[in-house]
Amino acid sequence: MMNSRLSKMTLKAGVAVVIALVALAGCSKSPLGIEAEKPEPKLLTRAPMFTSGAQLSSANYEIEQIISAAEGGRLVLYDVILDIPPGAVDNDTLFSIAIPDITVFYNDFGTSGLEFDEPVTVTMSYREADLSGVNESTIRIAWHNNSTDKFEDVDCAVDFDNKTVTAELYHFSAYGLISDE
Repeated sequence: MMNSRLSKMTLKAGVAVVIALVALAGCSKSPLGIEAEKPEPKLLTRAPMFTSGAQLSSANYEIEQIISAAEGGRLVLYDVILDIPPGAVDNDTLFSIAIPDITVFYNDFGTSGLEFDEPVTVTMSYREADLSGVNESTIRIAWHNNSTDKFEDVDCAVDFDNKTVTAELYHFSAYGLISDE
């Protein structure tokens, strides 16, 4: 009888240890204080067929336009669309899109540092992306934080059928399409 009771207590203790280990494993931080290195997200790249011998010259990689504060407007360059709603800015303002390197999905939106009263919608297409080795479900828009030299995610929606990503922006900076490989 004593052996039976001891076996039940040992079993209960073992179950409690297993439950505790499972619970700890589900925590976002390691119980030992060791954090797994999360790889830096990567900028999406264009498939070589879209960049080799491209018909675009560097002059084609930039567009600017004064957008009416009262009416808003749209700015389109290659595979990037900016929709500026009425009231986003207080005065008519120069907006721009620049693609500094056509081989990656990275855009400079200007006037740099501009903040909006109403969010500006950006839509970026990744139809020309080289998706080999890319988990498409991790594609997202991020802005480049110059202070940390890292990308910071922006809330966005991915349309996998049309291969576009859309987000609302509250300030201008450099933005790119990134993914976890």
